[in-house]
Amino acid sequence: MTIHRSVFVSVLLGGLVLASLSGCSGGNPQMSAAKDAREQERFDQALARVDSALAQDSTNGDAYLLKADILRRQADSTMAPDVYREFYQKARAAEEEALEARADVRGKVKNQRRIAYATQSKRGSDAFHRARKASDPLLYRQAAAHFGAAAATYPDSAGVVLNQAYALLNRAQNREGRSMTTVIPALERYFDTAQAPEKNAYDILSALYLQGDQAQKAIDLLESARENLSQRPTHLRFGGTRGLKYAGTVEAGGTSRSVEGTTPGRVELDAADDAVSGTFSKKQKKGQLRVRLFYKGAAVADTTVASGKASLSVNLSQQTPLAELEGRLLNAYNQAGQTDKAMAEYEEQIGKNPNNATYRYNYGSMLLQADRYEAAIEQLQTAVELAPDNVKAHYNLGAAYSNKARKVQKQLASVEDSLRAISEKAMAENREPTDEERQTVNELDREKKELREQKESLFEKAIPPLNKARKMAEAEGSFRKDACTALVTAYVQTSQLSKAKKYEDCAGMQVGRREGN
Repeated sequence: MTIHRSVFVSVLLGGLVLASLSGCSGGNPQMSAAKDAREQERFDQALARVDSALAQDSTNGDAYLLKADILRRQADSTMAPDVYREFYQKARAAEEEALEARADVRGKVKNQRRIAYATQSKRGSDAFHRARKASDPLLYRQAAAHFGAAAATYPDSAGVVLNQAYALLNRAQNREGRSMTTVIPALERYFDTAQAPEKNAYDILSALYLQGDQAQKAIDLLESARENLSQRPTHLRFGGTRGLKYAGTVEAGGTSRSVEGTTPGRVELDAADDAVSGTFSKKQKKGQLRVRLFYKGAAVADTTVASGKASLSVNLSQQTPLAELEGRLLNAYNQAGQTDKAMAEYEEQIGKNPNNATYRYNYGSMLLQADRYEAAIEQLQTAVELAPDNVKAHYNLGAAYSNKARKVQKQLASVEDSLRAISEKAMAENREPTDEERQTVNELDREKKELREQKESLFEKAIPPLNKARKMAEAEGSFRKDACTALVTAYVQTSQLSKAKKYEDCAGMQVGRREGN
């Protein structure tokens, strides 16, 4: 499975500085001992001292805050992402207890969490960028641990949850034999948190579901994604240097409007499936301006300038941002055995994207399996015209002609049985055929001739695509052998025995012994 890496969500820090906890220990010797143990990194002992202090006074807000700080420091003793995140979850729980015990510690809790979130987010970003340069799975593991800690600090922060998932995904990709399906729980946490999930996240999680044989989960996610993303408003996003002022003009839906603001900024457009164009400039000399156009949740235009103007022009009617997602949905239907739903979906998508060779091939192959040969031939013929290098499409096209010919062959055998039955009845009764029987024989003879010509014509049409598939297939392997076997049958059925013999070794058979010859 190929997974396109999403753009990494960096966390910008606003000059936050780490600060030590303030507050008096209230003269409690257990608190003083806890702080000493914390500084000596004897964390279990420190936590035991704090618990003793809380046993003496369950309303000691500073004790809960100290416990949270100890747990967060203890997290650095491990880089296992789940364990690291668990320490931060316990720290948050301790802060919640502090808030229940003493309302006046709310400011301290807010500050403590703000520092923890900023620190862990920055550590995660730094580790991720180092990991990407070095392709180091251990650094990706470290990044995942820090992002998980930030997410545990602020559970509603979807961005760091997604960053954690990306770090885990990259770690799996850089570790031999590591299944990427292990990332599924992290991505599911992201979807539980995000109000407007990123399209890339839909793509990745659905692909992992299919890889893990969870087709129904993929279907549910992808159907939701299509509905959700289709309803997303078309909009411009202005980014680059934070705080940069910009101004410009955008044309959409047949109207022109002026826009201005400060990065990061967002401007929604009225255009649904129309042309969008715009020109934008910075109001400062320094810094970079990045302008992106989003349509159905995907960036369909992206430009960055350090000087001059940023311009974009896109015809939205020619954009298909959900094509890959819809293709995966079709695969999910197939994997789940929902054939009728898949075929209906393919037909609809081909109506929208008639030049999509993959859709044509997949739909044609499903029609072939359903014994709908005429429709299969139509789709597969278009597939090979759009993608001449698709060896399987050539083979399936030949198979569709051959299978239809076999169907005609069965009809021909039925006609011959009827003729034989009339003849045998007259012979058994020792008489000449009646006028009615002669008329029936004449009609059956005409039908027999037509069916034989139709059968031979279909086998003849099967030969070129089967020959193409044979030439394109690898020299060794079952696929080439299957193509040769089908060719032998087609040549025999069209009375081209000398050509059939040319492929008997490739097919692993002898033409002279072939049934029906």
